[in-house]
Amino acid sequence: MMTDVLTGDEQSDPKPVSGVWVATGILGLGLLFTAGLWWYTDLHVSPFRDLRDAIQSELPGSVPQVEGGQRKIHRETPKILRITLRVHEDPRGNDHHVAEVMDRLVSLADKHHGLAGYDLLDVYLVWFRPEQKAVSRHEQREVRRLLETGLVQPEAD
Repeated sequence: MMTDVLTGDEQSDPKPVSGVWVATGILGLGLLFTAGLWWYTDLHVSPFRDLRDAIQSELPGSVPQVEGGQRKIHRETPKILRITLRVHEDPRGNDHHVAEVMDRLVSLADKHHGLAGYDLLDVYLVWFRPEQKAVSRHEQREVRRLLETGLVQPEAD
């Protein structure tokens, strides 16, 4: 029988990685992923920043969220500008007040972002009641009708 005898330099195990390098690598990956997430979020939020800021100054405490576009996997779906606002009272009750808020939002959206490139304006008014479920109201306006009534300016070519 033959026995393999290993010499001293053949028996060497791989060098362990220093804990400092592992920690540095983890920190670097964390920074890389944080920067990527920030870039992705900024890319999707920045087109609506002026509108969001205008709504916030017009309706303090509303914490507006604005997003828009069309689902890329469904090309034939309508282009939607969606605004979600926090309100401080039940939005289901006062239709006159909701109509005033909607008119103001239409005006702000057209002035600060432009509505003519969209098919629908979706607005969600959400009231967070203390220790109860939130109450919301969904309002939708067709931009085509807003153009017909003159509330929205046509797109400049």
